[in-house]
Amino acid sequence: MNEKKYNIVVINPDQMRWDYMTPNGHPFIKTGNLSRLAGMGTNFEKAFVACPMCGPSRTSVVTGRYPSEHGVRNYGGRMHPNHPNIFQSLEKAGYHRALFGKDHIIVEDAIGVLYDEGEDLCIGNMDKHPAYKRSWSSGSLETSSPWNLTERLTTAGLDYIDRRSTLREPFFVTLNYQDPHPYFTAPEPYDTMFSPDQFELPSNFRRESEGGEPERMTLWRKNSRSDEASEEDFKKAMAMYCGQIRYVDDQLGRVLDKLEERGILNETIVLFWSDHGEFLGDYGVTHKMAAFYDSMVRVPMVLWDPSGKIPKGPNGELVEASDIFASVLDICGVPQPEGSRAYSLLTDNYEPRSDVYAEGGIQIAPVDGPIAGANLRAPFAPTHYGAGAMLRTDRWKLCSHSFDCWELYDLDNDPAEACNVYENPEYARVTRELTQRLMNRMMNAGQAPEHLPHPQVIGVDDQGMAIFDRNYDNIELKDGPLP
Repeated sequence: MNEKKYNIVVINPDQMRWDYMTPNGHPFIKTGNLSRLAGMGTNFEKAFVACPMCGPSRTSVVTGRYPSEHGVRNYGGRMHPNHPNIFQSLEKAGYHRALFGKDHIIVEDAIGVLYDEGEDLCIGNMDKHPAYKRSWSSGSLETSSPWNLTERLTTAGLDYIDRRSTLREPFFVTLNYQDPHPYFTAPEPYDTMFSPDQFELPSNFRRESEGGEPERMTLWRKNSRSDEASEEDFKKAMAMYCGQIRYVDDQLGRVLDKLEERGILNETIVLFWSDHGEFLGDYGVTHKMAAFYDSMVRVPMVLWDPSGKIPKGPNGELVEASDIFASVLDICGVPQPEGSRAYSLLTDNYEPRSDVYAEGGIQIAPVDGPIAGANLRAPFAPTHYGAGAMLRTDRWKLCSHSFDCWELYDLDNDPAEACNVYENPEYARVTRELTQRLMNRMMNAGQAPEHLPHPQVIGVDDQGMAIFDRNYDNIELKDGPLP
């Protein structure tokens, strides 16, 4: 391939909802730099991750595979570094690779393994912070606090861009922030940028389980003690969450300014995305878990493509996060990781997806009821026990849980996903059709059947055996599990 090797800059906040940014309609957050990026590039308004948990989601975008195939289904990363991934592809294509922030893909320090340079730093949920006592806790952060990382990591990333921009070798750098992840906290001025009085509880807020709610949601509400949180507690968390996002947005602005200052913006792809979302009061809880509501699996995804190969402006088609990463590689002429299921937007005769797919939860049976005395501040065990899967179209969402109820939502009439109509006989035909499609994708390791290799017979040999246009058996042999 002889395509131009554009530099690649990835901005990856952790746990940012798709709807908490100005380009996606938030009424007052004023993310000016995300608007700037969306105005010059492409805002994918319906982008979805392969899993609502950190490690699995990140592993899917770097391998192009879904959790059931790459084997990472838990909170933290466990990918074997030898598993085919984009970092190997970039290295072979001559890219220098750097990380500043959390990798969350492999267990050990990823510098020197997946990246050539940087700092692999994950502070979890700030579990040791004395003010982090509940899953909804919020409060101000001292500017000098060791947990105040977002600005410092950006400064390190900008120094990297300064140094690498003088060299001929293309570079890949990802800035992976803690914000806007719980503990909900931010330094000045972001800690007071928004007032709790600006917020209302979401329409799907609930104190107790309702008919058709998965048991895993009820248990998370109980085990996290979220039913003890006041309305003011939730609103404070919302206000601080917005402050965290504005903190991230300002760092994006610094990155864009640096690329312009160095005169390399038109030589650099910029991708802003999040690995999953945040409940932030939906269903009366905060944080995340192995559930498939849009607040969990729908994410911000904004791309600046200086090549012009990706159409600019709002994109309202369904896309999976892996598709956008695959598209970035295609723009640069970098081969996809071996065995990737991603569907690049630059695929020949590209047709938008009719549905998106996600998986979550590990293959351990969940506990039978609430745990006496529990105070889970994050989705630790047993919150992530019990596997499930989701199929979402523009209008419908079907969710299957191995130890729990099924869910069906009519997103046209119930965008907040508050009313599970799976048991309603009026939706029997829709349920049947979606179930068949969900099973088709599950049987193909998450991949849409229409995207599978399509053999072409070009003749027969002297033994009467079919001769194909390529060795399809070899493709299957290479598609193995994690080493």
